[in-house]
Amino acid sequence: MTNVVAVRSKRAPTERRAATHSRLVEAATKVVARRGFHAATVDEIADEAGFSVGALYSNFDGKDDLFLAVFDGHLRWYEARLAAAASAADPGRAFGDWMDALMEEPEQLLVFIEFWAYAVRKPKLRRTFSSRLADLRSAMAEAIEGRLEATGSDLQVPPATLAVVLLAVGRGLALEKLADPDAVDDAVAELVASLVP
Repeated sequence: MTNVVAVRSKRAPTERRAATHSRLVEAATKVVARRGFHAATVDEIADEAGFSVGALYSNFDGKDDLFLAVFDGHLRWYEARLAAAASAADPGRAFGDWMDALMEEPEQLLVFIEFWAYAVRKPKLRRTFSSRLADLRSAMAEAIEGRLEATGSDLQVPPATLAVVLLAVGRGLALEKLADPDAVDDAVAELVASLVP
């Protein structure tokens, strides 16, 4: 699975501090999904969480640090969906379930898009983002290898190559479905499933 690196906080977490941290990340996820990264302010995020801006800066080094914590939450969400899909008997149904999960929690895709657009323009943050994407690709490749072992199937390409393709196709189809929920139907799910061993 993905090795999500915990975002460094300024002080050692206590139970209360961990709860504050969690509420700030949850609030930032909502605000960024609703308004976009650049329009989201630390004031609005702190207000959404029910805390002062001081509490936000007590838990994070700044907006980038908070945004990394939001993205790490997205990675944990994705990992849980990947584990469910990897263990599913029917890859077509698993893909459909993943699309349904994105429609139930569209902020997950919106956070990914916002973070991607922001991180690729900032060299230092881009390296961190790239590392997290590599972890996602590795987790997907491991899931594919697990399916190969379970089904006794073979691939014409390395699992890492198929992982990149499935992640890219999945994100692209999620964008289509987010804009038009009827655009990605069962026929599309079956086509994607045909790529999976």
